[in-house]
Amino acid sequence: MEEWNEQAGGELPHPYDRVLKVLARNYPEGFLQIALPGVSVRLVGTLENVELALPERRVDFVHRVVYNEDEERLLHIEFQLGHRGEVPRRLFVYSAALTEQFDLPVISLVFYLTRRRTPLPSAYEVRVGEVVTNRFEYTVVKLWEYEEEIRAGRWPELAPLLLLFAEQPDATVLAQERTLILQEADARKRADLLACAVTIGSRYFDRDFLWRFFREEVEMLREASFIEEWLKEKLEEGHMKGLQQGLQQGLQQGLQQGLQQGLQQGIQLGREEGKRLERQRILRRILEHRFERLPVHLDDRLDPLSLEQLDRLVDAALEAATLDDFEAALTELSHPDKRTP
Repeated sequence: MEEWNEQAGGELPHPYDRVLKVLARNYPEGFLQIALPGVSVRLVGTLENVELALPERRVDFVHRVVYNEDEERLLHIEFQLGHRGEVPRRLFVYSAALTEQFDLPVISLVFYLTRRRTPLPSAYEVRVGEVVTNRFEYTVVKLWEYEEEIRAGRWPELAPLLLLFAEQPDATVLAQERTLILQEADARKRADLLACAVTIGSRYFDRDFLWRFFREEVEMLREASFIEEWLKEKLEEGHMKGLQQGLQQGLQQGLQQGLQQGLQQGIQLGREEGKRLERQRILRRILEHRFERLPVHLDDRLDPLSLEQLDRLVDAALEAATLDDFEAALTELSHPDKRTP
């Protein structure tokens, strides 16, 4: 069984991180209702991969919500496996940066996954001696306190987390997760939940058992965005070889032929996407080195471009005399109908 390193304390190991990102993207309303029961707040949109104007700071999911039908807010959700001392300060910094960047008040929520007896802090404080001079508060949610409600079907979207909360994480709990997950009507979301359950389940069960246990749901897993996103992440990190080996082992241990073909197609698409991501990385480094800044919304403008177009942009970045010259080349590639006469 693959071991997950949890020595980092509260930081989410990668498999946990992926699971919680999927849940937060697909079911933000549920987390909002758990944290703010009875409050009239309605989700109106999602801002993905928000980059803050801070070194190496990216927020995975920020949602736009409306309170009382006309008061807009940002909803920022953080997940923690366990508490770390820097969490309060980080929430304070994120809230301030989001407020400045979007000119909207921020609702900050922290969801904890593992049980803890001692109180969890819910504020960042600045003190002078015993006097509190500044205080930033945020909402803390202990998800294990909702275990019975999840089991009862109140929050079926959180079913993949039941193994984390259970005193005895056995096949009975896994069966209950599956029953709750199959209630999801949306095929893509149902597949994502199954993928989350398998991922967390791999902490407690070996892969042979998991594929036997979910053998009737294997076809559903083909719909999971989880697998496609995982491939893309691993490619970007330069771990294609290890990913291929891991997928091959999984396929050889019980996946149906149809799923195998689907995953192989995913790997091929992943290779191509990996090359595109590498070209984008090289392009950003060239621009930062030559001009010390990047064009506005560069990533959004690069995403639709083919590998061949990105190669041409690399050449343009090396040859351009100014950043404006490069932006002209970028515009010409992105919108050939808007070429400068």
